[in-house]
Amino acid sequence: MTAETERPPLRPAARRLAALALALLGCGGAGRAAPPPAWNAAPDGQPGVSSGTRAERYFPLVDGYIYHYATTNEVGEQGLLVARVHRAGARHGELRFPSGVRRFEFTAGGVVRSDTGAFVLKEPIAPGTTWIGEHGGRARIAAVDVAIEVPAGRFSGCVQTVEERLGDRPARFVSTFCPDVGVVAIEAAGATSHEKAELRSYAPPVDVGPDGVRRVPAEPPPAAASPP
Repeated sequence: MTAETERPPLRPAARRLAALALALLGCGGAGRAAPPPAWNAAPDGQPGVSSGTRAERYFPLVDGYIYHYATTNEVGEQGLLVARVHRAGARHGELRFPSGVRRFEFTAGGVVRSDTGAFVLKEPIAPGTTWIGEHGGRARIAAVDVAIEVPAGRFSGCVQTVEERLGDRPARFVSTFCPDVGVVAIEAAGATSHEKAELRSYAPPVDVGPDGVRRVPAEPPPAAASPP
């Protein structure tokens, strides 16, 4: 059994914000999300596996890890977004949300959304790398040595990507990926809106007993002294 943070029901505007945050986390795109496969169940994936790709360091999918994001919009409304990681294999993993699941693949070209084929982060990890982003705009790596401070702490050596979409629905999306952590901050700005999500905490699940009390293994007794 695992403990989860309780959170109040989201107001309509907060739901809109959470939906946008999902999109910014690589969960946007056409089509409906697949039904969540017991997103808050105990981890059942493959621990300790790795694709060996450089991009994975900035988008690690460690089985069982839980990410909490604090979300805010241009009028100060706040919300909370929670995701759990399921690692299906060395090259495949998932982010499971209460509303659905999104699947990713680690390839030589970068991190790819399995269902759409869109890159979340593209190789080479260097300023100037460009691709067609998840929202249909031109995405690029803007910087590779970014320092950022969010509720979860201060991180350095991060990669920041920018996607800009023109046309009748112009928008700008900024995502910050930090080494051995993943997505730390995401922002979206449109003609009349500005929304963001920042990492509040990330950790493996906490084991609790049937009464809801966290169980800490007892210290082993000291070894008995040998008789003289």
